[in-house]
Amino acid sequence: MTGRNIITRELSDSIRQCLGRKVKLTLKVLVKVETKGDKTENRVLAFASCRLFVLTAKVPTRVDQHFHYLDIQGIESRRPNQLCLTVCDRVYTYYTTHEENSSHEVDTMVLSLSTALKNIFPAVPLTHIIRKVDIQPSKRMLQLEELERATLGGTRDMGPCGGFSTQYMCMCDYHALPYREEVAWDVDTIYLSHDTRELYLHDFDYLEQKDLIPIISALEYNTWFRKLRCSHSKLSHEAIERILHVVSKSLSIEELYLDNIGAKAEFANKLSLALLSNSNIPLQKLDISHNPLEDKGAVHISNPIGRQAKGLSHLNLSHCGLTGKGVNMLAHSLSVNKYMCQTLTFLSLGGNSLRDDINNLYNFLAQPNALKTLDLSATECAIDAVFGALLRGCTSSLSHLNLSRNSFGSKKTREMLPSFKQYFTSTLALKSLTLSHCKLPADALKNVLLGLACNENISEVELDLSSNQLGGTGAQILESCIHGVRCLSALDISDNGLESQLGPVVDAISKNKSIKKLDLGRNLINIKSKHVYPVVESIVKMIQEEDCVLESLSINDSRLKTDLHNLLNALGSNHCLRNLDISGNYMGDSGARLLAKALQINSKLQYISYDRNNVTLQGYSDIAYALQSNYSVKFMPFPVHDCMLCMKTAPERTENLMRRIQDTLFRNVSPMKYSNGQAFRLQQGFLLSSTQQQVDRLVLQTGEVVRTLRRSGMEYGGSNSLQWAEGLISDADNSKQLISHLHDVVLRRDEAGNPIETKLHQISSDLHAVITNYLQDTVESMVRSAQDKCPNVLSEEKVVDDVRAACMAKSQLSSQLVETAIVEQAGSVILNKVNEVNLAIASTVSDRVIDEVVDSLSKTCKNLQSGEGHRKRASTGTEMGSRERGSSESSSRSERSDTVSQGDDTTSQKSDPSPLATPQLASKRKSLHGRKLRPQSVVAESLDSVSELPSSCGQLQHLGKARPRRVKTRAPTRPMGRADLVEEDHDISEGVDTFFRPGSSTPTTPLISPDSENSPRLLKYGSTSSVESSPHTGGARTGSERGSIESLTRSDSLARSESDVTRDSPRPRTKSRDTEEEDEEEEEEQSTCIEEKSRSVSSLIGKLANEAVLKRSPDMSARKASTSSNISSIDDKSRCDEDSKEDSPPRKMAGLPKFGMGIGGNILAEMKMMQEKRTSVLNKVGTDLEDDRDREEGRKENPSGGLLAGVRLRSTGLADSLKSPTNGFPRGSGGSKSPNFNRDSCIDTTGEYESGDGGEEDGPSSAPVRSVREMAAHLARGSVGEESTGAGGDFSGR
Repeated sequence: MTGRNIITRELSDSIRQCLGRKVKLTLKVLVKVETKGDKTENRVLAFASCRLFVLTAKVPTRVDQHFHYLDIQGIESRRPNQLCLTVCDRVYTYYTTHEENSSHEVDTMVLSLSTALKNIFPAVPLTHIIRKVDIQPSKRMLQLEELERATLGGTRDMGPCGGFSTQYMCMCDYHALPYREEVAWDVDTIYLSHDTRELYLHDFDYLEQKDLIPIISALEYNTWFRKLRCSHSKLSHEAIERILHVVSKSLSIEELYLDNIGAKAEFANKLSLALLSNSNIPLQKLDISHNPLEDKGAVHISNPIGRQAKGLSHLNLSHCGLTGKGVNMLAHSLSVNKYMCQTLTFLSLGGNSLRDDINNLYNFLAQPNALKTLDLSATECAIDAVFGALLRGCTSSLSHLNLSRNSFGSKKTREMLPSFKQYFTSTLALKSLTLSHCKLPADALKNVLLGLACNENISEVELDLSSNQLGGTGAQILESCIHGVRCLSALDISDNGLESQLGPVVDAISKNKSIKKLDLGRNLINIKSKHVYPVVESIVKMIQEEDCVLESLSINDSRLKTDLHNLLNALGSNHCLRNLDISGNYMGDSGARLLAKALQINSKLQYISYDRNNVTLQGYSDIAYALQSNYSVKFMPFPVHDCMLCMKTAPERTENLMRRIQDTLFRNVSPMKYSNGQAFRLQQGFLLSSTQQQVDRLVLQTGEVVRTLRRSGMEYGGSNSLQWAEGLISDADNSKQLISHLHDVVLRRDEAGNPIETKLHQISSDLHAVITNYLQDTVESMVRSAQDKCPNVLSEEKVVDDVRAACMAKSQLSSQLVETAIVEQAGSVILNKVNEVNLAIASTVSDRVIDEVVDSLSKTCKNLQSGEGHRKRASTGTEMGSRERGSSESSSRSERSDTVSQGDDTTSQKSDPSPLATPQLASKRKSLHGRKLRPQSVVAESLDSVSELPSSCGQLQHLGKARPRRVKTRAPTRPMGRADLVEEDHDISEGVDTFFRPGSSTPTTPLISPDSENSPRLLKYGSTSSVESSPHTGGARTGSERGSIESLTRSDSLARSESDVTRDSPRPRTKSRDTEEEDEEEEEEQSTCIEEKSRSVSSLIGKLANEAVLKRSPDMSARKASTSSNISSIDDKSRCDEDSKEDSPPRKMAGLPKFGMGIGGNILAEMKMMQEKRTSVLNKVGTDLEDDRDREEGRKENPSGGLLAGVRLRSTGLADSLKSPTNGFPRGSGGSKSPNFNRDSCIDTTGEYESGDGGEEDGPSSAPVRSVREMAAHLARGSVGEESTGAGGDFSGR
């Protein structure tokens, strides 16, 4: 009677009730347990799926203790009825209640335990989970193994992903954590469907950190997953401990990625111990980059690396804070391990500071090794020193070398080592070379290019030279060397400050027919506007060449704006580019419109990046419309930056446009056959553009010559020449439609039955038959296999027939599906390529024929004309001479047409200077390159009014320089000398009457052209334009009201309104950055100069007024001269006192200042100051001036011929205190300001220096002069009396 039968029903029910119905027990055994002394007690061992329970043998029972199967460290059975379990370093001994010589119950318990572990971890042997299994004698162990195989049926189905779900459930029980069904479902479904062997913890980062522990632990004995990735995750301490435990237990982990998990040197120490403890781990790749391990961590990790049994193939320790000490230890371990030189293919130490001596690393690199990728970027190591080691050990297999963000030694005068160039000459496997951000010296760049040019063993090399500040010197080296480097397939020279030198570099790159990918971005950010056009033209010329192989072009972040339009115009007919990046160029809606035009006819572009271009909804609408007729573009990255701005204004419309674009791109992803009619018509347009008219001209010219010769009756060269010429005329007419006829030839062949499509249909039928037979054979094979595996179930023939019939119904494959896949999808690609070849053939034939026609017609016409001229020279008469001249002119035109070059087709893009001029036809037809370029858009011209500069001219020419200048009627704006250098005996009134005489011309500063850029600025400062102030436009004044305040007000309003309009109007043309800066500086200088000059105007008014009194009173000349001299001396003295008081440099008063609107608002204040200074002196001459004033007022004469006949003063609101014979000043109260008073324009120059032909006969125009004269006399008189002093104070109070 066995121990199992001793357990009563009541005890079994109590056990089930105690453990719960969810716990499934596989075995219950009654055993004895030793207690104190020799006493024993009965216990029940209950074996569950993953846990062992020890319960009391009494009813009701209770759990005495329990432990997980994974806690069992050892199993021993030295006696037949004894079982010893070591759990957590503690031994538990159990004895069976059966006979002592019988081992049946003990063997059953061991077998149950082994079977449970085998169900959980089917691919792992028992001895790997439980390290110590000792069963005596050994034959018992053999019997247990046989029983295990019989129980499990030989092979055990592990389940999805190596039984991960079962193992995950076991680990949840082991860690006492809840079981998450979604984790098991994700692994069993998603991971299994992708057949991935990498467990990525990022897929479960939505769980809590504690929930990651059983997921990680499930990998301890899982053989399905080969990779564990924990990148960029901040793991808890418990999770990191479980990862280390997996490393110490796993038998299948080959790749371990622990980058950027916050690990430190302590983690590196534990990881090294885990690797050393598990000698069976097949680790091949280790990535612990972006962790602050420092040198201490590198020393720890170098120990297991040096002892790795099979070596590593991938080691990444970049950005770990290592220095030369830690790298030397690591490199020493790599050198010591004899397998590393054969297995290590990837080594990355980038981002570490390796400025110190790293000889151990150089020694490892100098050994023959298998490295394919070496990353030493941003390590501060000397690049030229590295190549010495690479030359000795890394020439045979190294394909990817990254040395970016390093320098070429510390000494600037240090010469480049010979090994640097020799490496590029001798390498055999180089595919990618990155030297960006290295401040590459000119010698280094030259050695790189020349070394690669001399190497004939490598091809398809990608060279990255970005962000090296190559400048002009580097551009010259690139220009001279790049065309000979035939091994390059990709070149990145972005962000090198090439600017204007980029054009010649692009021309050199276009000669290299191996470069398929080119990056030119961020080279034109600081370029001057005048240099952008040649660079863009070089790019256009490169992509338009017939033999261009460039497939990818990037000019991102260049800020080309409207300068990008030429490139966009060239995209329509481009046949090479597949990928284009024009993002960050601010092309706007006008650029989007041109891009849309290009997409309507382009059939090659597949990828376009166009974000950060300031495109609005209108631009996206144009692109969406253009994509409806484009079937090649498959991917356009979503323009996030521009769309964000559009979403703020019109979200619904933006969403609709983006959906339209994405739907069109989705349509283009599916293979589709497109008609070749559009391509033929497009090519026909290219071939006949500017050609048909050229041929027609030659045909008419040749026909005229032939008819002339036939009418004359003399056939120069015989009748064969005329027949040949007539035949050429016929061929010329036919050649214009040749490509259409060639297209018809292809269409007729297609209508008769395209053999390619016929063969594709035949292939689809044959393939469908083959597929059908294959599926039938597969069904029969499966049915037979099922009969072999389950012969009892499938023994009846009826069941087998039913299964076969059901399988046949499932195995039917539609012939339409096969035909669609072959004819419409694969056939579309084939036929599209065939159509391209047909088009290329037709265009080649037509273009060559048309060229021959043009050349033959030109030569024949020239020959016939020369013969006609020879014949006509023998005759006499006027008609002969005229015809001879016509013949010679025609001959010269023909000769010029033969000598004109076909290059520089871009000149046809330039607009004629006159918009009404008839476009001139080229004397020789443009090349195919020029005909494929779209002309300049009107949109671009309206947005950017800068005219294109001729390529042959290096300087800008002033358009208005040759215009006839107007008569100069204003005084110089700059003083000609200093006041203190003027001679004392110089009479300031000398030449004044000549200066103001009508028609006189005084040397003065040249006037500024009205269409100049400075004209708005002059109006801004108050200068009156020539249209307003010219004395020749208005003629004679019609009345005294011309000098009234209404006239002044209207003139002032007009000047201000024109100034505002000019200031607010758009600028006439776009200026470069340098021009804008110069203009701002010039504005500041002019404003300062004008303020300085305005200070001298008040003194000039006093002088001129006194001189006018002298001129008007010849009989009192002596007295007037004395008075004028006194006033002049007073003014000179006051100016000297004022200058000394202000401590300012002496003014330049030699030249007469200009009367204008921009003289400033401090004139009246300065006049008040001078009045106060004159008071002491003017007391002596006040009486004389008063008598002179009374005498002048009594006279009734015409004052129009006075000194200041054209000068008028602004209204200051002080008209009440000024006694003027005119009524033009408005009367106000108490010296209030006039509404039209302007601080910046106190003196109006509308009638500045005006004089008519009548001289003194212009009576009505004398009012302003009398006003000024009376104002001067009143100021002189008012400085003596109290009343005048008060008025002067009010006057200067402005």
